Amino acid sequence: MLLRRAGRWSRYSVPVVDVALGIIFLAFALESLTFILRFGAYAVYVADSALCTALALTQFGRLRLLHASFIATYTLLAAYAVLVAVSPVNLGLNPIIATAITSLYTVTRWEPDRRWGMTALLLALAGALVNPVTFSSYSRPNQSGVNPTVGDDSIWALIMVRTLTSLVFVGAVVLTYLLASSRRRVAENQARDIGIAAAQAVASERLSLARELHDLVGHSLTTIKVQAATGLALGGEERLRSTLTAVRDTADASLTSVRQLVSVLRSDTGEITPLADLRTIPVLIETTRGSGTRINAMLPRPGVLERCNEGWSAIQRLTLVRLVGEALTNAVRHGSGQIELSLMLSPASCHLHVSNPVPEAVEHSPFGGSGLVGLEERLRLVGGTMTHGVQHDDEGSSFFTLDVDFPVVPLELPASATDPDQDSGEMTDETGSGDSR
Repeated sequence: MLLRRAGRWSRYSVPVVDVALGIIFLAFALESLTFILRFGAYAVYVADSALCTALALTQFGRLRLLHASFIATYTLLAAYAVLVAVSPVNLGLNPIIATAITSLYTVTRWEPDRRWGMTALLLALAGALVNPVTFSSYSRPNQSGVNPTVGDDSIWALIMVRTLTSLVFVGAVVLTYLLASSRRRVAENQARDIGIAAAQAVASERLSLARELHDLVGHSLTTIKVQAATGLALGGEERLRSTLTAVRDTADASLTSVRQLVSVLRSDTGEITPLADLRTIPVLIETTRGSGTRINAMLPRPGVLERCNEGWSAIQRLTLVRLVGEALTNAVRHGSGQIELSLMLSPASCHLHVSNPVPEAVEHSPFGGSGLVGLEERLRLVGGTMTHGVQHDDEGSSFFTLDVDFPVVPLELPASATDPDQDSGEMTDETGSGDSR
Protein backbone atom coordinates (compact mmCIF):
# COMPACT_ATOMS: atom_id res chain seq x y z
CA MET A 1 0.00 0.00 0.00
CA LEU A 2 2.80 2.40 0.91
CA LEU A 3 4.64 1.64 -2.33
CA ARG A 4 1.46 2.19 -4.31
CA ARG A 5 0.89 5.55 -2.64
CA ALA A 6 4.52 6.50 -3.20
CA GLY A 7 4.22 5.66 -6.89
CA ARG A 8 1.03 7.70 -7.17
CA TRP A 9 2.69 10.63 -5.38
CA SER A 10 5.78 10.52 -7.62
CA ARG A 11 3.53 10.59 -10.67
CA TYR A 12 2.05 13.96 -9.66
CA SER A 13 5.03 15.47 -7.84
CA VAL A 14 6.91 18.47 -9.21
CA PRO A 15 10.65 18.11 -9.91
CA VAL A 16 12.88 19.98 -7.48
CA VAL A 17 14.45 22.05 -10.27
CA ASP A 18 11.03 23.29 -11.38
CA VAL A 19 10.11 24.18 -7.80
CA ALA A 20 13.34 26.15 -7.40
CA LEU A 21 12.85 28.00 -10.69
CA GLY A 22 9.22 28.73 -9.87
CA ILE A 23 10.16 30.25 -6.52
CA ILE A 24 12.94 32.36 -8.07
CA PHE A 25 10.67 33.72 -10.80
CA LEU A 26 7.89 34.39 -8.27
CA ALA A 27 10.39 36.59 -6.45
CA PHE A 28 10.98 38.47 -9.71
CA ALA A 29 7.22 38.77 -10.19
CA LEU A 30 6.86 40.33 -6.75
CA GLU A 31 9.17 43.11 -7.92
CA SER A 32 6.47 44.26 -10.33
CA LEU A 33 4.22 44.94 -7.33
CA THR A 34 6.47 47.88 -6.44
CA PHE A 35 4.86 49.85 -9.28
CA ILE A 36 1.43 49.39 -7.74
CA LEU A 37 2.69 50.22 -4.25
CA ARG A 38 4.48 53.35 -5.43
CA PHE A 39 2.18 54.71 -8.14
CA GLY A 40 -1.16 53.06 -7.52
CA ALA A 41 -3.22 50.24 -9.03
CA TYR A 42 -3.22 51.51 -12.59
CA ALA A 43 -4.29 49.04 -15.29
CA VAL A 44 -0.84 48.86 -16.87
CA TYR A 45 0.80 48.03 -13.52
CA VAL A 46 -1.82 45.44 -12.63
CA ALA A 47 -1.44 43.80 -16.06
CA ASP A 48 2.35 43.82 -15.68
CA SER A 49 2.13 42.14 -12.26
CA ALA A 50 -0.40 39.56 -13.47
CA LEU A 51 1.69 38.59 -16.51
CA CYS A 52 4.88 38.25 -14.45
CA THR A 53 3.11 36.10 -11.86
CA ALA A 54 1.61 33.87 -14.56
CA LEU A 55 5.03 33.44 -16.19
CA ALA A 56 6.51 32.41 -12.84
CA LEU A 57 3.74 29.86 -12.28
CA THR A 58 4.41 28.20 -15.65
CA GLN A 59 7.81 27.10 -14.35
CA PHE A 60 6.21 24.69 -11.88
CA GLY A 61 4.94 22.62 -14.81
CA ARG A 62 8.04 22.99 -16.97
CA LEU A 63 8.77 19.23 -17.08
CA ARG A 64 5.52 17.63 -15.94
CA LEU A 65 3.38 19.65 -18.38
CA LEU A 66 6.02 20.32 -21.00
CA HIS A 67 3.82 21.27 -23.94
CA ALA A 68 1.32 23.29 -21.92
CA SER A 69 4.09 25.10 -20.03
CA PHE A 70 5.94 25.92 -23.26
CA ILE A 71 2.85 27.28 -25.03
CA ALA A 72 1.75 29.27 -21.98
CA THR A 73 5.24 30.71 -21.44
CA TYR A 74 5.70 31.98 -24.98
CA THR A 75 2.13 33.26 -25.21
CA LEU A 76 2.54 35.22 -21.98
CA LEU A 77 5.93 36.54 -23.13
CA ALA A 78 4.33 37.78 -26.35
CA ALA A 79 1.60 39.48 -24.32
CA TYR A 80 4.26 40.96 -22.04
CA ALA A 81 6.14 42.39 -25.05
CA VAL A 82 2.92 43.95 -26.38
CA LEU A 83 2.17 45.43 -22.95
CA VAL A 84 5.62 47.01 -22.76
CA ALA A 85 5.24 48.35 -26.31
CA VAL A 86 1.87 50.05 -25.69
CA SER A 87 2.52 51.10 -22.10
CA PRO A 88 2.46 54.89 -21.62
CA VAL A 89 5.15 54.50 -18.94
CA ASN A 90 8.48 52.73 -18.93
CA LEU A 91 8.01 49.35 -17.20
CA GLY A 92 11.71 48.61 -17.23
CA LEU A 93 13.32 45.20 -17.75
CA ASN A 94 12.09 42.40 -15.50
CA PRO A 95 14.29 39.27 -15.24
CA ILE A 96 11.08 37.29 -15.72
CA ILE A 97 11.90 37.24 -19.44
CA ALA A 98 14.51 34.55 -18.64
CA THR A 99 11.59 32.11 -18.69
CA ALA A 100 12.08 32.11 -22.46
CA ILE A 101 15.52 30.53 -21.91
CA THR A 102 14.34 27.90 -19.43
CA SER A 103 11.41 26.93 -21.64
CA LEU A 104 13.65 26.72 -24.72
CA TYR A 105 16.09 24.46 -22.89
CA THR A 106 13.35 22.17 -21.61
CA VAL A 107 11.64 21.67 -24.96
CA THR A 108 14.91 21.17 -26.84
CA ARG A 109 16.33 18.75 -24.27
CA TRP A 110 13.33 16.63 -23.35
CA GLU A 111 10.75 16.75 -26.17
CA PRO A 112 11.21 13.71 -28.48
CA ASP A 113 9.81 15.61 -31.47
CA ARG A 114 12.60 17.92 -32.60
CA ARG A 115 10.13 20.28 -34.28
CA TRP A 116 9.13 21.60 -30.88
CA GLY A 117 12.71 22.56 -30.11
CA MET A 118 13.15 24.27 -33.48
CA THR A 119 9.91 26.20 -33.00
CA ALA A 120 11.05 27.31 -29.55
CA LEU A 121 14.39 28.44 -31.00
CA LEU A 122 12.76 30.57 -33.71
CA LEU A 123 10.34 32.16 -31.24
CA ALA A 124 13.16 32.84 -28.78
CA LEU A 125 15.27 34.46 -31.50
CA ALA A 126 12.32 36.64 -32.48
CA GLY A 127 11.87 37.62 -28.85
CA ALA A 128 15.57 38.38 -28.51
CA LEU A 129 15.30 40.90 -31.34
CA VAL A 130 11.89 42.30 -30.37
CA ASN A 131 11.94 42.56 -26.58
CA PRO A 132 11.21 45.08 -23.85
CA VAL A 133 14.69 46.55 -24.21
CA THR A 134 13.85 47.42 -27.82
CA PHE A 135 10.82 49.38 -26.67
CA SER A 136 12.09 51.07 -23.54
CA SER A 137 15.18 52.22 -21.71
CA TYR A 138 16.53 50.75 -18.49
CA SER A 139 15.34 53.61 -16.27
CA ARG A 140 12.39 53.18 -13.94
CA PRO A 141 9.49 55.61 -14.30
CA ASN A 142 9.82 58.67 -12.10
CA GLN A 143 7.09 60.51 -10.29
CA SER A 144 7.78 63.89 -11.89
CA GLY A 145 7.07 62.62 -15.39
CA VAL A 146 9.65 65.03 -16.76
CA ASN A 147 11.38 63.75 -19.91
CA PRO A 148 14.95 65.02 -20.25
CA THR A 149 16.14 66.40 -23.54
CA VAL A 150 18.05 63.81 -25.47
CA GLY A 151 20.77 64.80 -27.97
CA ASP A 152 21.87 62.99 -31.15
CA ASP A 153 24.90 61.45 -29.46
CA SER A 154 22.75 60.15 -26.65
CA ILE A 155 20.27 58.67 -29.12
CA TRP A 156 23.02 56.81 -30.96
CA ALA A 157 24.48 55.63 -27.68
CA LEU A 158 21.05 54.35 -26.65
CA ILE A 159 20.66 52.56 -29.97
CA MET A 160 24.06 50.93 -29.55
CA VAL A 161 23.21 49.79 -26.02
CA ARG A 162 19.91 48.30 -27.14
CA THR A 163 21.56 46.62 -30.16
CA LEU A 164 24.28 45.09 -28.02
CA THR A 165 21.68 43.96 -25.51
CA SER A 166 19.69 42.28 -28.27
CA LEU A 167 22.85 40.56 -29.50
CA VAL A 168 23.50 39.32 -25.97
CA PHE A 169 19.97 37.94 -25.87
CA VAL A 170 20.47 36.25 -29.25
CA GLY A 171 23.74 34.74 -28.04
CA ALA A 172 22.08 33.47 -24.88
CA VAL A 173 19.30 31.86 -26.93
CA VAL A 174 21.72 30.19 -29.33
CA LEU A 175 24.01 28.93 -26.55
CA THR A 176 21.02 27.55 -24.65
CA TYR A 177 19.79 25.72 -27.72
CA LEU A 178 23.25 24.30 -28.45
CA LEU A 179 23.71 23.19 -24.84
CA ALA A 180 20.32 21.47 -24.73
CA SER A 181 20.92 19.83 -28.12
CA SER A 182 24.34 18.60 -27.01
CA ARG A 183 22.99 17.05 -23.83
CA ARG A 184 20.15 15.54 -25.81
CA ARG A 185 22.61 13.91 -28.22
CA VAL A 186 24.69 12.57 -25.33
CA ALA A 187 21.59 11.09 -23.71
CA GLU A 188 20.45 9.58 -27.01
CA ASN A 189 23.88 8.06 -27.61
CA GLN A 190 23.91 6.62 -24.11
CA ALA A 191 20.42 5.20 -24.61
CA ARG A 192 21.48 3.73 -27.93
CA ASP A 193 24.60 2.19 -26.37
CA ILE A 194 22.51 0.74 -23.56
CA GLY A 195 20.07 -0.65 -26.12
CA ILE A 196 22.90 -2.22 -28.11
CA ALA A 197 24.45 -3.66 -24.95
CA ALA A 198 21.08 -5.06 -23.90
CA ALA A 199 20.55 -6.60 -27.34
CA GLN A 200 24.04 -8.09 -27.25
CA ALA A 201 23.40 -9.47 -23.76
CA VAL A 202 20.17 -11.07 -24.96
CA ALA A 203 21.92 -12.51 -28.01
CA SER A 204 24.75 -13.81 -25.84
CA GLU A 205 22.26 -15.36 -23.45
CA ARG A 206 20.41 -16.99 -26.34
CA LEU A 207 23.70 -18.31 -27.71
CA SER A 208 24.71 -19.62 -24.30
CA LEU A 209 21.33 -21.29 -23.86
CA ALA A 210 21.50 -22.84 -27.33
CA ARG A 211 25.02 -24.10 -26.62
CA GLU A 212 23.99 -25.62 -23.30
CA LEU A 213 20.92 -27.32 -24.75
CA HIS A 214 22.95 -28.66 -27.66
CA ASP A 215 25.61 -30.11 -25.38
CA LEU A 216 23.17 -31.45 -22.81
CA VAL A 217 20.73 -33.11 -25.18
CA GLY A 218 22.99 -33.92 -28.13
CA HIS A 219 25.14 -36.47 -26.35
CA SER A 220 22.19 -38.24 -24.72
CA LEU A 221 20.10 -38.42 -27.87
CA THR A 222 23.03 -39.71 -29.90
CA THR A 223 23.68 -42.41 -27.30
CA ILE A 224 20.00 -43.36 -27.22
CA LYS A 225 19.94 -43.57 -31.00
CA VAL A 226 22.97 -45.87 -31.09
CA GLN A 227 21.61 -48.01 -28.26
CA ALA A 228 18.27 -48.44 -29.99
CA ALA A 229 19.93 -49.26 -33.31
CA THR A 230 22.16 -51.84 -31.62
CA GLY A 231 19.20 -53.45 -29.88
CA LEU A 232 17.23 -53.68 -33.10
CA ALA A 233 20.18 -55.11 -34.99
CA LEU A 234 21.06 -57.80 -32.45
CA GLY A 235 17.52 -58.70 -31.39
CA GLY A 236 16.80 -61.17 -28.61
CA GLU A 237 14.63 -60.58 -25.59
CA GLU A 238 17.50 -60.21 -23.15
CA ARG A 239 19.39 -57.86 -25.44
CA LEU A 240 16.28 -55.73 -26.00
CA ARG A 241 15.69 -55.54 -22.25
CA SER A 242 19.27 -54.45 -21.67
CA THR A 243 19.03 -51.87 -24.45
CA LEU A 244 15.76 -50.42 -23.18
CA THR A 245 17.20 -50.20 -19.67
CA ALA A 246 20.22 -48.30 -21.00
CA VAL A 247 17.94 -46.01 -23.02
CA ARG A 248 15.86 -45.32 -19.92
CA ASP A 249 18.91 -44.52 -17.80
CA THR A 250 20.38 -42.26 -20.48
CA ALA A 251 17.11 -40.39 -20.95
CA ASP A 252 16.75 -39.99 -17.19
CA ALA A 253 20.26 -38.56 -16.87
CA SER A 254 19.59 -36.17 -19.76
CA LEU A 255 16.31 -35.05 -18.21
CA THR A 256 18.08 -34.40 -14.91
CA SER A 257 20.67 -32.24 -16.68
CA VAL A 258 17.98 -30.27 -18.48
CA ARG A 259 16.19 -29.68 -15.19
CA GLN A 260 19.42 -28.44 -13.66
CA LEU A 261 19.86 -26.03 -16.56
CA VAL A 262 16.31 -24.73 -16.19
CA SER A 263 16.90 -24.30 -12.46
CA VAL A 264 20.06 -22.30 -13.14
CA LEU A 265 18.26 -20.07 -15.64
CA ARG A 266 15.45 -19.40 -13.18
CA SER A 267 17.74 -18.61 -10.27
CA ASP A 268 18.87 -15.07 -9.49
CA THR A 269 22.54 -15.97 -9.12
CA GLY A 270 22.84 -18.14 -12.23
CA GLU A 271 25.26 -20.47 -10.43
CA ILE A 272 26.38 -23.19 -12.86
CA THR A 273 28.02 -25.44 -10.28
CA PRO A 274 25.51 -28.32 -10.61
CA LEU A 275 26.27 -28.49 -14.33
CA ALA A 276 30.05 -28.19 -13.93
CA ASP A 277 30.94 -31.35 -12.02
CA LEU A 278 34.08 -33.09 -13.30
CA ARG A 279 32.85 -36.33 -11.75
CA THR A 280 30.36 -36.56 -14.62
CA ILE A 281 33.19 -37.20 -17.11
CA PRO A 282 33.53 -40.92 -16.22
CA VAL A 283 29.73 -41.13 -16.32
CA LEU A 284 29.71 -39.73 -19.86
CA ILE A 285 32.27 -42.31 -20.91
CA GLU A 286 30.32 -45.18 -19.35
CA THR A 287 27.11 -43.94 -20.94
CA THR A 288 28.80 -43.92 -24.33
CA ARG A 289 30.15 -47.41 -23.72
CA GLY A 290 26.62 -48.49 -22.92
CA SER A 291 25.69 -47.77 -26.51
CA GLY A 292 28.14 -50.44 -27.69
CA THR A 293 31.00 -48.08 -28.49
CA ARG A 294 34.54 -49.12 -27.60
CA ILE A 295 36.48 -46.45 -25.72
CA ASN A 296 40.06 -46.49 -24.51
CA ALA A 297 40.07 -43.73 -21.89
CA MET A 298 43.05 -42.39 -19.95
CA LEU A 299 41.68 -40.31 -17.07
CA PRO A 300 43.03 -38.90 -13.80
CA ARG A 301 42.04 -40.79 -10.67
CA PRO A 302 38.80 -39.65 -8.95
CA GLY A 303 40.83 -37.93 -6.22
CA VAL A 304 42.52 -35.69 -8.78
CA LEU A 305 39.20 -34.83 -10.42
CA GLU A 306 37.77 -34.01 -7.00
CA ARG A 307 40.69 -31.69 -6.28
CA CYS A 308 40.13 -29.93 -9.59
CA ASN A 309 36.43 -29.73 -8.79
CA GLU A 310 37.28 -27.74 -5.70
CA GLY A 311 40.02 -25.56 -7.20
CA TRP A 312 38.96 -24.75 -10.75
CA SER A 313 36.48 -22.05 -11.61
CA ALA A 314 32.97 -23.10 -12.59
CA ILE A 315 33.44 -21.99 -16.21
CA GLN A 316 36.65 -24.05 -16.50
CA ARG A 317 34.95 -27.16 -15.14
CA LEU A 318 31.91 -26.68 -17.34
CA THR A 319 34.13 -26.21 -20.39
CA LEU A 320 35.91 -29.52 -19.81
CA VAL A 321 32.67 -31.42 -19.16
CA ARG A 322 31.09 -30.06 -22.32
CA LEU A 323 34.24 -30.71 -24.37
CA VAL A 324 34.31 -34.36 -23.38
CA GLY A 325 30.59 -34.77 -24.00
CA GLU A 326 30.65 -33.12 -27.40
CA ALA A 327 33.81 -34.95 -28.49
CA LEU A 328 32.26 -38.32 -27.61
CA THR A 329 28.98 -37.37 -29.29
CA ASN A 330 30.66 -36.49 -32.55
CA ALA A 331 32.92 -39.55 -32.41
CA VAL A 332 29.88 -41.80 -31.98
CA ARG A 333 27.89 -39.96 -34.61
CA HIS A 334 30.55 -39.77 -37.31
CA GLY A 335 33.21 -42.33 -36.33
CA SER A 336 33.49 -46.01 -37.15
CA GLY A 337 35.70 -47.63 -34.50
CA GLN A 338 37.29 -47.44 -31.09
CA ILE A 339 37.58 -44.00 -29.51
CA GLU A 340 40.88 -43.01 -27.93
CA LEU A 341 40.49 -40.40 -25.19
CA SER A 342 43.13 -39.02 -22.86
CA LEU A 343 42.79 -36.23 -20.33
CA MET A 344 46.10 -34.78 -19.13
CA LEU A 345 46.23 -32.32 -16.24
CA SER A 346 49.13 -30.12 -15.25
CA PRO A 347 49.23 -27.64 -12.36
CA ALA A 348 48.08 -24.76 -14.61
CA SER A 349 46.67 -26.30 -17.80
CA CYS A 350 44.41 -29.00 -19.14
CA HIS A 351 44.90 -31.04 -22.31
CA LEU A 352 42.25 -33.22 -23.92
CA HIS A 353 42.99 -35.55 -26.82
CA VAL A 354 40.31 -37.52 -28.65
CA SER A 355 40.75 -39.57 -31.81
CA ASN A 356 38.62 -42.08 -33.67
CA PRO A 357 38.55 -43.73 -37.10
CA VAL A 358 36.27 -42.13 -39.66
CA PRO A 359 34.98 -43.57 -42.92
CA GLU A 360 36.03 -41.89 -46.13
CA ALA A 361 32.48 -40.64 -46.69
CA VAL A 362 32.75 -38.21 -43.75
CA GLU A 363 36.49 -37.61 -43.92
CA HIS A 364 36.09 -34.01 -45.02
CA SER A 365 33.25 -33.17 -42.62
CA PRO A 366 33.70 -35.09 -39.38
CA PHE A 367 31.81 -32.56 -37.29
CA GLY A 368 28.24 -31.68 -38.14
CA GLY A 369 25.87 -28.97 -36.98
CA SER A 370 26.96 -26.48 -34.36
CA GLY A 371 29.20 -28.83 -32.32
CA LEU A 372 32.55 -27.49 -33.47
CA VAL A 373 31.34 -23.89 -33.29
CA GLY A 374 30.13 -24.45 -29.75
CA LEU A 375 33.47 -25.93 -28.70
CA GLU A 376 35.38 -22.98 -30.13
CA GLU A 377 33.06 -20.51 -28.39
CA ARG A 378 33.55 -22.25 -25.07
CA LEU A 379 37.33 -22.26 -25.44
CA ARG A 380 37.43 -18.56 -26.26
CA LEU A 381 35.75 -17.86 -22.93
CA VAL A 382 38.58 -19.57 -21.01
CA GLY A 383 41.47 -18.55 -23.27
CA GLY A 384 41.96 -22.01 -24.77
CA THR A 385 42.96 -23.33 -28.18
CA MET A 386 41.77 -26.24 -30.28
CA THR A 387 43.21 -28.11 -33.25
CA HIS A 388 41.33 -30.75 -35.19
CA GLY A 389 41.39 -32.54 -38.49
CA VAL A 390 41.63 -35.85 -40.32
CA GLN A 391 44.97 -37.68 -40.32
CA HIS A 392 46.12 -40.84 -42.12
CA ASP A 393 48.31 -43.63 -40.81
CA ASP A 394 50.75 -45.80 -42.76
CA GLU A 395 48.00 -48.25 -43.66
CA GLY A 396 45.88 -45.55 -45.26
CA SER A 397 43.25 -45.47 -42.51
CA SER A 398 41.68 -42.11 -41.63
CA PHE A 399 41.45 -40.82 -38.07
CA PHE A 400 39.80 -37.68 -36.81
CA THR A 401 41.80 -36.10 -33.98
CA LEU A 402 40.82 -33.36 -31.59
CA ASP A 403 43.33 -31.66 -29.30
CA VAL A 404 42.31 -29.01 -26.80
CA ASP A 405 44.42 -26.97 -24.39
CA PHE A 406 43.22 -24.30 -21.98
CA PRO A 407 44.64 -22.68 -18.83
CA VAL A 408 43.18 -23.46 -15.42
CA VAL A 409 43.56 -22.23 -11.86
CA PRO A 410 47.03 -23.36 -10.69
CA LEU A 411 46.84 -26.33 -8.31
CA GLU A 412 49.35 -28.64 -6.66
CA LEU A 413 48.74 -31.98 -8.35
CA PRO A 414 50.60 -35.28 -7.98
CA ALA A 415 53.32 -35.90 -10.54
CA SER A 416 51.26 -38.76 -11.90
CA ALA A 417 48.59 -36.29 -12.87
CA THR A 418 50.96 -34.98 -15.50
CA ASP A 419 52.69 -38.23 -16.43
CA PRO A 420 50.50 -41.29 -17.00
CA ASP A 421 53.57 -43.53 -17.39
CA GLN A 422 54.52 -43.36 -13.69
CA ASP A 423 53.58 -46.23 -11.40
CA SER A 424 51.86 -44.38 -8.58
CA GLY A 425 48.50 -45.18 -10.04
CA GLU A 426 47.10 -41.68 -10.07
CA MET A 427 46.00 -42.16 -13.69
CA THR A 428 43.51 -44.79 -14.72
CA ASP A 429 43.75 -46.59 -17.99
CA GLU A 430 40.24 -47.73 -18.80
CA THR A 431 39.53 -49.78 -21.87
CA GLY A 432 35.91 -50.55 -22.43
CA SER A 433 34.98 -53.29 -24.77
CA GLY A 434 31.85 -53.19 -26.79
CA ASP A 435 30.46 -53.96 -30.12
CA SER A 436 32.14 -52.11 -32.91
CA ARG A 437 29.76 -50.15 -35.01
